[in-house]
Amino acid sequence: MKFLTFFEKWWSTLKPQTPPHYGRSIHALPNPKEQEFFDLSTVAFSANDVLLGYRTFLESLQHADDPRHLELFMNTDTITFKLMQGSAIIHGCVTEKEFKAYAKIAKSSAIHVAMKRRFLERNFQLTYCRFSQSDNILSLGIELQNTTITPQKIFFPLRELALNADFEKEFIASEFEASSLLEYDHLAPLSLPKLHRYYDTMHEWITTTKSSLVGLLSNDNNGMASFSYLALLLQIDYLLIPHKKMAKDINEKINTYFMDDEKLTQDKNSDLESYLNELETMSFETFSTQFYSAPTTFSPFDQAMHDDIAEFIDESLAKVRWYKNNHINYVITTIYRYIALYILFNYGVHPSLRALLHLHVQIYTSDFFAAEGESTLYDSASKVFQKKSISDAIDVALTPYQKRYKNLRNFANELNYSDLDHFSQSFYLQVKNLDYQEL
Repeated sequence: MKFLTFFEKWWSTLKPQTPPHYGRSIHALPNPKEQEFFDLSTVAFSANDVLLGYRTFLESLQHADDPRHLELFMNTDTITFKLMQGSAIIHGCVTEKEFKAYAKIAKSSAIHVAMKRRFLERNFQLTYCRFSQSDNILSLGIELQNTTITPQKIFFPLRELALNADFEKEFIASEFEASSLLEYDHLAPLSLPKLHRYYDTMHEWITTTKSSLVGLLSNDNNGMASFSYLALLLQIDYLLIPHKKMAKDINEKINTYFMDDEKLTQDKNSDLESYLNELETMSFETFSTQFYSAPTTFSPFDQAMHDDIAEFIDESLAKVRWYKNNHINYVITTIYRYIALYILFNYGVHPSLRALLHLHVQIYTSDFFAAEGESTLYDSASKVFQKKSISDAIDVALTPYQKRYKNLRNFANELNYSDLDHFSQSFYLQVKNLDYQEL
């Protein structure tokens, strides 16, 4: 219930802004009647009206502006549905007695024995769903009896099924042959011009990052190199949104860097640099297979409290102060860029905060957004901020939530527009101090 209560606080009686179409969160608006449908589902289950309970629960998941991700089919004594989660399609069937849902993963005969062993191990790790094999089809599924069903008892199993089915299909596509996967044709490839633009953009970013570190890579500058490499990988992941092997490798490289192990920072940087070299030499043909678009239903992120975000910002700004005090100015701008990208990569954040952090990314990568045909908030050539547009963006991010969180306010006038570094310092201080207490 904790997860859904969190959502109730976000969306009830509010009209949120359009989510940014970047990163790995949901790129659509939740149903404006999400809580209403959820409450109706609770009442229906309490009255033992199982089919009505399931119907209203599933309708609560329907996104407001992108209905492709969930199809419902109602009959007299059954409900069937098809739910999209990235590379996975979840098929469900509800009767008065039970609820079954499954996702076809791959043809059993085409799967390496190592993957089958992995699925057996994963069955011990999963809480609600299980991998199984039948008629040469490997599937991930759940079965629930409707004796004491509640919306919460559906939500968490269905979310686990969807997220893990998507994850495992992506894992197979990254490590083996995607041709073995079932129900994989719904993915929409990006246009060729966009792929070429992304490919050129990635190379430009890698070249710029490497050039900025020439002459700096010594034992005294390991931290500077770390921020540069990590910020670049986070930027590729957030703005280009690769899938399959690229997504898996980027995720692993970033998370491995932060592992509490005995590896020296210099060695970790060498690993990151080696991977950037691998990306740089990747052919366009290979690169183009790593991208697609597909609807999603569930966010992969667990929700973070704002105190956790504020603590991370504090720690990061302390590092900025250290570099300033030691007159090492190059890395400061990189750290400011890194902060927003890392939060968007690692935390589930309130929609208003996601919009604000996206605004910061948009300012620091204005050339990318200009190439995408989107509005720019900062002119990198003249170094001029579009103050009115920035103020409007902050207003759009916060205004829908001011009825519930009375102390949220547009802080655009508190920002320092003298340059990027001063802007970022003032911006993060304002973000850190956002007040999400209900009055």
